[in-house]
Amino acid sequence: MSRRTLVLGVLALLIAAAAVLATVGSLRDSHIVTVTRTTDANPDVMWELWSNVPARTEWDRGLEYINVDGPFEAGTTGTVKVEGQDPVRYEIVEVTPKESFTDRFESLLGTHTDWHHTIQRRADGRYDVTWRLETRGPLSLISLPVLKSIFGEEVPTAVTEFVQLAENRSPH
Repeated sequence: MSRRTLVLGVLALLIAAAAVLATVGSLRDSHIVTVTRTTDANPDVMWELWSNVPARTEWDRGLEYINVDGPFEAGTTGTVKVEGQDPVRYEIVEVTPKESFTDRFESLLGTHTDWHHTIQRRADGRYDVTWRLETRGPLSLISLPVLKSIFGEEVPTAVTEFVQLAENRSPH
């Protein structure tokens, strides 16, 4: 077998592997991180913290700024700037007032990351606040290790700061 044939064979194998990863990544959500904190904070206070988009820098310290181009509802877009990165556009894709919302951040080649946020009442009268991040698209499986590395550390801190602020602002 010639060297050229070997190189072409390896190249074809790499292209086939990339195509398989892109296809699989486009067909299913890939889990990045899920963080849940239990709190006795008032759900109205938590919802206000989420829906007051520009004030999110109070509890998500990695944000330089975040804005929203309309009301806090599905279909509304905005821009977020994380320190040290370029601004990124996002869209609110789901809102159930005082229960949940999801925003979607687009990245390269049709790949996106969905941030699911929920407030669920527990049997003991407290609340579970959960953030679940998932990615989908042609580059999702390739970018997954990087996303887990970044968000695996940042999201737990942001959720903790969010819950602490909500507890401090809740009537006691």
